[in-house]
Amino acid sequence: MSLDHPPHAMASNTAETQASDSVIWSHAAFCSMALPMRASRGVWQRETGAASIRIEPGSIDDIVPSGRILRLSMIHICDAAFRARSQVVELGKDRALLAAALGIDPKTHGLTDQWQHLQAARFIWSGDGTGEMSVFDARSRRRPGDLGWRPGVRLSAKFLASLVDHAVALDRRVVRKLSATPAALDAYGWITMSLRHTAVGQIVTTPWDELLRRFGTASQDAADFRPAFEAVLRIVFEAESSIDMAVSDEGVSVRRAEPVQNSIAAEGSMPMEPNEHLSNADGVAQYERQAVLPTATSVAAVAPPAAQDPAPVPSERSSAERQPVATSTAVDRITQDSVSLPRHLTGLAQVIWLRRGHGEEKILVGVTPGQRFQPDRLTVLAVEPMVLQVSGGLPEKDFECVAPWVMTNRDVIDDFWEGLITSMAELTRRVRKAPGPAWR
Repeated sequence: MSLDHPPHAMASNTAETQASDSVIWSHAAFCSMALPMRASRGVWQRETGAASIRIEPGSIDDIVPSGRILRLSMIHICDAAFRARSQVVELGKDRALLAAALGIDPKTHGLTDQWQHLQAARFIWSGDGTGEMSVFDARSRRRPGDLGWRPGVRLSAKFLASLVDHAVALDRRVVRKLSATPAALDAYGWITMSLRHTAVGQIVTTPWDELLRRFGTASQDAADFRPAFEAVLRIVFEAESSIDMAVSDEGVSVRRAEPVQNSIAAEGSMPMEPNEHLSNADGVAQYERQAVLPTATSVAAVAPPAAQDPAPVPSERSSAERQPVATSTAVDRITQDSVSLPRHLTGLAQVIWLRRGHGEEKILVGVTPGQRFQPDRLTVLAVEPMVLQVSGGLPEKDFECVAPWVMTNRDVIDDFWEGLITSMAELTRRVRKAPGPAWR
C-alpha cells in the first residue's frame, strides 16, 4: 500500500469503498496540529487547548521522529489500520518496501533512522474528553539497542477504536504532491479536517493565535509566524483545487468550493454573436466574440485526470516542444476559439475568458462577473508588458485579485492564445488558482 498504488483491501463502509483509489485516511489528531519538524532530544509536546500530542523518545539518548517521514508514516499507518480494522500494520521486510509504502525514494536520507525512532517512541494523544491514550501498543515498541529491521507496528486497541471514529479522508493525489513539504502536509490535513463536516460554501475561520498554537514553533511569535504560514498555504492552494482560502488580519478562512455541476447549472451560457467587436479606445487589438462559439465552453465541463500532476512549466521551450499535442480524444479536444474558466477553477470571484490569438501580437484576456457572456459587463485586459485594463470597468479591488492570477497563469494564457493547448484536460490541469487575499 502506498501513496502511488492504492491498497486492494476495502473498508466496509460503502462511501469508503467508493473512495478507495483516491482517498488515504488519517486520524484527526494528526490533522489538528503540526508534528515535530526537526529531530530533537527529550520529550516533544504540543497542546491546542482541547487536545495534545506528546512524543517520548525510546531512551534518554534517543531523538523523536520528525519531518516528512514521520508524517507520511503516520498517514500510512492510519490508512492501513483503518481499512483493515486491524491493530497490526505490516510494512514489508526491508527498506525498499517501506519506501514504496510511503511513496518515497528508497534512498531518502534518514529513512531507516526515522523509522527506528518512530518504532521506539511512545506517542500519547488526548482529546475529545477521552483522556490520554497511547497510539502504539507498548509490547511492540522497539527496545534500546534493538537495531534490527522490524516489518511492522501494532496500534493500541483504544487508538484503533478512536481512529475508526475520527478518521479524516485526505486526497491521495494531494498528499503525494505535498509529500516533500512537511508544513504543507500539516496545513492540508488541518484544512481537510476543518471542512469535513461542513456544507459547500460554509466558511470556517481560524484566528491567528490558534493557528500559532497548532503550527508555530517555540521560536516564532505572531509576526514571524503569519508570513511563514501564508507561504505554506500558497503551496496547499496550488495543490488542492477543491478549496477556497482567504487571509485577513482576523485569521485564515477556508471553505469547500462549489461543485462543478452546481456551478454550471447556476450560471447558464449565452450564444456568441458573430463578427461583433468591443470598442477599444486605446487602440489595442479588440477582443472578438467568435462565431465558432455558439455556446460558451467552460472548463468546468471536463474534470482533470486525478492521478496526473500539473505539467511542469519550463522557462524556455524549443519549437518542437511547443507543438500542439495531438493525443486528446474527440470529446476532450478544444474546437472553439474561446473558453471560460469558472470561479472554482481560478479561485477568483469573476470568470476568465481565454481566446485564440490567430497571429495577433497583443495577448488579451476577458473578465466577466458570471459565466454568462455579457458584452456590456466584459472587461478586457492586455497582459503585456504588464496587466492593463483595455476596456471595461473592473473595480480596483477586483483588478488587484485578477492581475496576480493573470501573472501566475501567463504560460497557460500564452499557450492557449497560440493554439498549443488542445484539450480541456490539459487546460484544466495547468490552470493555477489566484493567490489569496493579503498574499501579495
